[in-house]
Amino acid sequence: MGIHKTFLIFGLAVATFAQDIATKADAFMQQQKQFSGTVLIAKEGKVVFEKAYGMANYEWSIPNTVDTRFRLGSVTKQFGAAAILKLEEQGKLKTTDKACDYLPACPEIWKPVTIHQLLTHTSGIPNFTSLPEYAKIQVLPSRYEAQVKSVWDMKMDFDPGTKWQYSNTGYVMLGQIIEKASSKPWETYLQQEIFTPAGMTDTRADSNSEVIAKRAAGYAIKTGKPTNAGYIDMHIPNVAGALVSTTSDLYKWDRALATNKLLSEASLAKMWTPDKNNYAYGWGIGKQNGKTEQSHDGGIDGFSTFILRVPDDGVLIVVLSNFEDGKTSDVRRGLTEIAYGRAVDTPKERTEIQLDSATLDEYLGTYQLAPSFALVITREGNQLITQATGQGKIPIFAEAKDTFFPKVMPATIVFTREIGKVSGLILKQGGREMPAPRKP
Repeated sequence: MGIHKTFLIFGLAVATFAQDIATKADAFMQQQKQFSGTVLIAKEGKVVFEKAYGMANYEWSIPNTVDTRFRLGSVTKQFGAAAILKLEEQGKLKTTDKACDYLPACPEIWKPVTIHQLLTHTSGIPNFTSLPEYAKIQVLPSRYEAQVKSVWDMKMDFDPGTKWQYSNTGYVMLGQIIEKASSKPWETYLQQEIFTPAGMTDTRADSNSEVIAKRAAGYAIKTGKPTNAGYIDMHIPNVAGALVSTTSDLYKWDRALATNKLLSEASLAKMWTPDKNNYAYGWGIGKQNGKTEQSHDGGIDGFSTFILRVPDDGVLIVVLSNFEDGKTSDVRRGLTEIAYGRAVDTPKERTEIQLDSATLDEYLGTYQLAPSFALVITREGNQLITQATGQGKIPIFAEAKDTFFPKVMPATIVFTREIGKVSGLILKQGGREMPAPRKP
């Protein structure tokens, strides 16, 4: 009798704790006025909170639900990586193989690149989504050719294996490698070897032509209101970002990984072993409070996403939004704090100050964030404007001299000086600091 009573008390305590997380998480989410999508918190491998907010379609006022499908963007990459590891288990390739052995053709300078280097963004192959002409590329119905040929004649960003630079081109190439090694379209291989075994019934490749049940429409936010997102042909992102899914399916994915349902221990160890810049196979690997975290975010026209796993605690945080700037970094930080019973800091309102035009002119120029990716600063009237390679214009506002912020996303730009003159900037975003020297 005493034992039963103990278990009853324990069960009530667990249920109360889970309810406390759910209550606090919902209260936090109600404060996130610029969020539309679904979120999920799991702890000790069990879902403790899952809820939808905003609209799946703002024109018809159709609400999001927990089974609404969202474009995953770069969260797709971990599934492409898992497919490569599955093919390795099946003896159809090795991650140490040269990537060009599985491709229809390659420039000579790409031939030393390995599959491992594509997976870890250490190949040195330029990123096609950073090109100025990307706006033209993204509307083409290309599964492989247009993406790869756009950087075909470019110099490598660096010698393979020596540095890290995010490259969607590499993951498009991985899609082609999956098809060559499996003799199936990459979508079919993922469906048969990953989604179906994991019970992920709502995950699939997106399509511009097919009718896909419960798929959210994607939006951008302008002047505080949703506007329809720009067009992208969903063949373009390929294994780099073309999947749609739900919070529930990503929970199933998490459980399949936790129980070795899809991959062996050796393959999972390889998937989560970081190379440079703490990036492994489709996952960023970090440490927080002494515990390993596995995470990735995603951004694609109309959508922003995030997934975080803390294996030691069975914690999973999923944020799926059908706003391009769904404030996913703010949301996931808050939900993570709540999952661990910690207080959520309320972000301070950023105060804008006015600088004279002569001071603003000191910041104008091009700042090189990567060999093929730059941030151009211009002035329109008394407004500074930033434009990243292949992206739209974003106004930035002075918080102090040399410190600016955009209002459409959580980020800070700090300009650096040498001998009194602006010599570069540091872009602070998503917990990272990215320095960029000013081009002469």
